[in-house]
Parts: sequence; C-alpha cells; structure tokens
Amino acid sequence: MNILAEMNNTRGIKIPDNKGSALKCKNPNSSLKTSIFYTNDIHGQIPKMQRIYAASLQHAVNSKNEGADVLRLCSGDTFIGSDEKRDSVAAKFLDLADFNAQALGNHEFDITVSVCGKLLKDSKVKVLGMNLNFPELPSDLSKKVLRSTIVEGEHGEKYGLIGLQPPDMNSRIKDKKHLEGITIDDYEQTKVELQQEVNKLRAQGLNKIILLSHTGNKFEKEIAQTISGIDVILGGHSHDLIFDVKQGENLFYSPEGEPVVITQAGRDGNHFGVLNLEFNDKGQITYVQNNVIETNTHSPNMIISKAVDNILGESEKIGNLRYVDPLPVNNTIEENPWADFVSDAVRHQLDSDIVLINSANFRGSVDLGTVTELDISSIFPFNNKLFKVKINEKDLVEALKLGGKTLLSENKKPGIIQVSGLTYTLDAQGNLVDLYLVDKQGKKTAIDVNNPNPNRYICAIYDEFMLKGGDNMDVLKRTDDEILERYTFDKDKPTIDYIKSLPQPFDVRKDGRIQILK
Repeated sequence: MNILAEMNNTRGIKIPDNKGSALKCKNPNSSLKTSIFYTNDIHGQIPKMQRIYAASLQHAVNSKNEGADVLRLCSGDTFIGSDEKRDSVAAKFLDLADFNAQALGNHEFDITVSVCGKLLKDSKVKVLGMNLNFPELPSDLSKKVLRSTIVEGEHGEKYGLIGLQPPDMNSRIKDKKHLEGITIDDYEQTKVELQQEVNKLRAQGLNKIILLSHTGNKFEKEIAQTISGIDVILGGHSHDLIFDVKQGENLFYSPEGEPVVITQAGRDGNHFGVLNLEFNDKGQITYVQNNVIETNTHSPNMIISKAVDNILGESEKIGNLRYVDPLPVNNTIEENPWADFVSDAVRHQLDSDIVLINSANFRGSVDLGTVTELDISSIFPFNNKLFKVKINEKDLVEALKLGGKTLLSENKKPGIIQVSGLTYTLDAQGNLVDLYLVDKQGKKTAIDVNNPNPNRYICAIYDEFMLKGGDNMDVLKRTDDEILERYTFDKDKPTIDYIKSLPQPFDVRKDGRIQILK
C-alpha cells in the first residue's frame, strides 16, 4: 500500500502561535518541508522490522518526490533481551534503513554495555544519550554515544538532534549490573542539562531541534512546556499511540511561545509514524500532519529478509496458523490469547501443575498463515531460561494479588500474571476474588484466597526473571531446594515443539481463565 495514500486519511493542520495567530513565513513559497519517518519500542520484533524497512524505503521515495527533507529517527528499545544475534539484527535493520539517529532505551541494556557497544561500534546510525553518565574508563559504547548531533537534509537545512534515556532506568532493566557503572540523571537534572544542550545547538545557528526521548509521554509533555527551543519530541518508553495533532494533547507551546509537537508510535513494531512538517524562516513549525500507520499493511522485501537469514540462519517453518484472537487493548491487565497458548504449551511439554508468566513478557502476535520458529521466538524475545519449582499456596496467592494491584497503578505495570493450570478472578480494584487449580483432565479444585495453605506445594514453571523476583515479585524467589529442574531454554522451544505436534492448521484462542469484574 502507498504510504501517501494511507496519509490521506490524516488531516494536517496549520499551527497558530500561542495567542492564536497563524504562524507564517516571510516568503510563503520558501517554507521548508520536512518528513520524519519514526519508530520507537520495536522490542526486537524482527518480522515487524522487515515490514518497517520496506515502508521506510517507500517513504523516502515519496517524500523526496514531494520536495521534502527526509529524516529517519528511532526513540529507543529496538533491542530487547540477551540474545546477541537478535540484537545484531536490530542494529542491522537501523543501518540498512538508513536511520539518521537513535536514542538508547532501557532494553538496549538487556545486554551488557560491552555487548551493546560491540553491536553498535560500526553502525552508521548516530547514537544519542544526553543524560547518560559513563565511568572514566572508556568503552566502545561511551565512544559511540553523543549528547547531541547535527544532520543535514537534502536541501542544505540543518537539524539538531538530542537523545534522552529514562531516568527510571534502574527499575526497568533485567539486571542493573549490565549498566557497568553507567548512571542516569534524574528528571530534574535531565531538564537542566537538556536546556543547556538545546542552547548549545541554538548558539551554533540551529533553529530546528528534534528530541528523541525514551522517557515516557508524561515527562515529554512536561519538557514541551518547560524547555525552550525544541520543535519536535519523538517519544517512547510509555508505549503510547499518538494519532494526529491536537492542541493540549500533543501540541504545546514552549516558554518562548513556540509550538512543540509530540508523537509516539506505540509498541512492538505494530505501527510506525510519518510526521510531515513545514517550518518558517525562524524555524517554527507552521504546518504539521502526523500519521501513525499499521506495520502489517506493508510486506518485507528480499533485501532485509536475506540480511536476517544471514545473521540468524533461515527460520524453519513449523505450522500454519488459521485463527488468532485479537490481542488485548492493554497487554498488562487482560488475558492474552498467546499467553494462554504458550503457557499451555510449556505445561504440556515440560509436565508441571501450573505455569506462571508475567504479562510484559509478551511482545506481539503472529500473522495468519505459515508460522516459523522466528515468529514464535519474537513473541517473547527476552531469552529468559525456565525453571521448574515448588511453590506453596500462600506464595502463589500473594503473587497473584501483587499482579492484581496493577489494575489501579498509573502505568498498568508490572501487570497481572498469565497462567496455565489455574483460573482466577479479580475485582475492578484488582483484589483476588477466587482461585482454582485446574488439573489436566479439567477438574477444578478451589484454593482459599483468604486462608491459603502454606504447607501445600504445587509444581510450577516460570522463568528466571520471575525467579529473581522481577517487578518486585520477591514472593516468587525460590531456595535451591525448591528448584526442581533448571532448563537451558526459554518458552520458545517448548512452544515450537508443541506446535509441531498439533494437527494443522491450528488456532490461538483465549478461554476466560482470567476474569476481571467490571
């Protein structure tokens, strides 16, 4: 599908100044057109990267034909998990698609700083990290990361780019040790240094400044209204889908009264964005059209598919998907059809009473038709090894209650626990109402959620993230004598084996094992 045709459904708007008067150029015929192709929080979704790559090529041709400068920018979390080959694909994707710059997100540090630096060392893409503080000992990454950079468009115009990392980084990475001494400025210090960095760019004559922010929409709105000199904020981290441009929602005015546009393209590579702008001679935005486009409307091409195969090897075809229930609107607070399917597969293949999976572990779906091993591993790309453990009723109930508290949290994280071998109900406040153990014949046995038995043990499987008490789930930590078996693989292997054993084609459906009362 033609990207320009997709954008015809999105209305562009002329930008007024903060007093309501239209911003104009001295010479209306000399306004600068700029088209920004943007992504954020792709989370290692290789099948989606292949589609986004094809869309980026089409966007470049269309935009240049319209006489616009073309920029390609990424606001972080293209990497995810500790699989170095998968992250190599992500780095190659940004290079092949000729991205100008990327900000580092928290998931770039699922691998160590050393590995991240190795993967990005020879990349053509500028790597931005203004609020990162590196230890004195130099590394490949410290040499690569810039506080800001300047890029030049096809028509000689220059743009200043700055990148921000999440100040809550320490609570949003798999292992704090991976930072290897790097620290991140807090929110207030980040704002102080951001204004200083903007001022440095302005002193060099830059009047078009774009922020690649992996800090979340709430903080990005604050930046827009408190920092002067930024024109565009390409956001990330909070996984917002921001369509169009609406004053007071994603169009704000800086302390100097200049318009600031914020946008973000959701999560997991399900969408990408195209932001079309016109600037006046003062570098102020006079016109904007924001387009957030579904990735699945584009097909991968041979160039990117071949590049992926060169790194990972050709992915084996394992089945044919006939039907899949839609993913939940909010992945962390609803039953997920893929979570049902995967947890059942793990329970079946590895023979346990129950399986527990944190909701945030799931990062997408699979297209109907032929399914490959790569498709399955992309659903949960963290590469967390599995453990079979003993858990008593008391700890199980406490873990489900902690997950339930997510319903009332501001960002809906860490999320409810997805399960196999259990059914449970939460009320609208996230309180655990009931819980049943379901055996492999479908027989239900109630567990008293108000007085669970600390001496009754259940055989459970969950991954090392949960075993380490990730997302403040300390209740799931186990002693050595409570660990029954350690596996060398994540959920993808048993799921792939399970799919191969099924009659084809197969379906993926949720069955109501998690109920949330309204």
